[in-house]
Amino acid sequence: MNLIHASSVRKQRADKWMRFYADQQSDDTLALIAQKWSRPETFRVFQVNVVKKIVNKRANLYRLQPRRTFHGLDQEAGDALYRAINADVILKRASRLTKLLKTCALRVGWNGTRVTLAVVTPNILDVMAPDPENPERIIVTHRAAREADTTYSDWTRTSYFLRDYRGVPLYVEGNPGSVNPYGVVPFVPLFDRYPDDAFWLPGGDDLIEAQEAINVALSNLWRAVEMQAHGQPWASGVSSPDAMRIGPERVISLPEGGSFGFATPNAPIEDILQAIEFLMRQTAGANDVSADVFDLDRSSESGAAKHVEQIDLKEARLDDIALWRTYEARLWEVLKVVVNTHAPGTIPADATLSVDFAELQDPISETERLTNARARLDMGVWSPADVLRSENPDGFPTREDAMRELRTRKAETAELLQPL
Repeated sequence: MNLIHASSVRKQRADKWMRFYADQQSDDTLALIAQKWSRPETFRVFQVNVVKKIVNKRANLYRLQPRRTFHGLDQEAGDALYRAINADVILKRASRLTKLLKTCALRVGWNGTRVTLAVVTPNILDVMAPDPENPERIIVTHRAAREADTTYSDWTRTSYFLRDYRGVPLYVEGNPGSVNPYGVVPFVPLFDRYPDDAFWLPGGDDLIEAQEAINVALSNLWRAVEMQAHGQPWASGVSSPDAMRIGPERVISLPEGGSFGFATPNAPIEDILQAIEFLMRQTAGANDVSADVFDLDRSSESGAAKHVEQIDLKEARLDDIALWRTYEARLWEVLKVVVNTHAPGTIPADATLSVDFAELQDPISETERLTNARARLDMGVWSPADVLRSENPDGFPTREDAMRELRTRKAETAELLQPL
């Protein structure tokens, strides 16, 4: 239990970041306002969720479903397995939460009839991992409304304990010896970048801090609008200005030397808006996202300009592909162990998986892309193999792979064109 209690600060931080991603930022914004104002409840709180926009923009690996090819296992059976665990939806969520929280994990389980897959986030996760990619012990907190009802799943390679809120092992039906039947910890660690020697990766504070600043600025902006949207009436030389009744249908009679008017509001609305926009654009640029991602009034740009904007995003995506190809392979190995433990012989032990992630296309039209490829072919600087590799470099990493695929397609075309 010492391991769990020692991580309370990290878990609270993860809880906060997940609230921000899920559009639940009002309480935190009011708490910041309360540090300077005695009545924070008089502020109208607004949210423009920069966190979710940037995280979803960066976590684009599962924007389209990847193509998984099974070797040593029937393709339809493999596809059915991944559909049963809702892999594409869960892995998309996992990639986004990993981009937000920097470290997460996938948990492979069994519900009595089939294999299951879930994302485990740092707010409920404790780990002992001298080697970050191969944890020795993982503890998952199962929160409850009452502390006394909270339980913990405690996994090692050889044991599994379900513990109560005090850490005392509970009886698990069908597993009186508290044995881990899989022989492996049924989790796959996920990292936003290569972890080196630390399981819990730092980073991401700038995004949350910028979100807090934006929320406070928006609240102050609207308060200025509410307080100074109308002119302030004033009067001088009047015996009792409080008794004056004013309105467009009334005539005001002033004594000699008296004067009356409205003070013009001077709230720096434009300055505040420019400061908010500056912060949003700088935050986007610092996170490998186009600074125009929040600009709703963008004029039409050329394909070349859009391509330049996406260079950083593409580079970051290549790093993600290398990481998540590894995670997909590890997930496949854990899936095989769990499934074969409960349904022996379902998946051959030597079956493997290869994953082809969908390409992030340049923001140009299909016609422009084909015209560019045709021009390169006509100049002789490209062959059809180069065209195929440019369309899908992840699926055809070498020229030999592309040539083999082209020969297959040529043979299919010749067969289909033969007269009946």
